[in-house]
Amino acid sequence: MPKVKHNEAPEERSARFHAKVERMIATGELSCSANDATLDDLIRVGARAKILQSNDE
Repeated sequence: MPKVKHNEAPEERSARFHAKVERMIATGELSCSANDATLDDLIRVGARAKILQSNDE
């Protein structure tokens, strides 16, 4: 099923986006602290891989 295209002004699109984010935060689908922890883990893994790769050279 194709996605619905919204033909709206940038202000309306921004308001819709902010409302969606607020709903996601309220339901627990979007957690800044969990996202920060995940990003930290990804950075740590990437840094470790880069260090290991430079040691192999």
